[in-house]
Amino acid sequence: EWIEYLKTGVIHPDTKAPGLEEARRKLVYYNMNKAEQLAYDEHINAIMIQNDVLSTAAMEGRQEGRQEGRQEGLAEGRMEEKQANARRMKALNLPVETICQVTGLSAGEIESL
Repeated sequence: EWIEYLKTGVIHPDTKAPGLEEARRKLVYYNMNKAEQLAYDEHINAIMIQNDVLSTAAMEGRQEGRQEGRQEGLAEGRMEEKQANARRMKALNLPVETICQVTGLSAGEIESL
């Protein structure tokens, strides 16, 4: 396919030869006039900027998600600790009002433990 291209200057659309597709793109580019090349370059730059913006947004979204996950995990851990403390106090037969004051849990939450 390369030999055919070098002889005829034609690259067939269904070519499979390595590098020939890139050669076709460059050939098309270099056959453009200066205004078309400038418009093409601006289009490619706009696509690259858009991809960078999307990539940055995705990274920021992942970081934000991790932070929210950590905060939720900490809140769950605190709640589990309060419930464990309430169970221990309940096992010691402390009054529900006292357990509420110490743990910050409601009477209903303590009764359900």
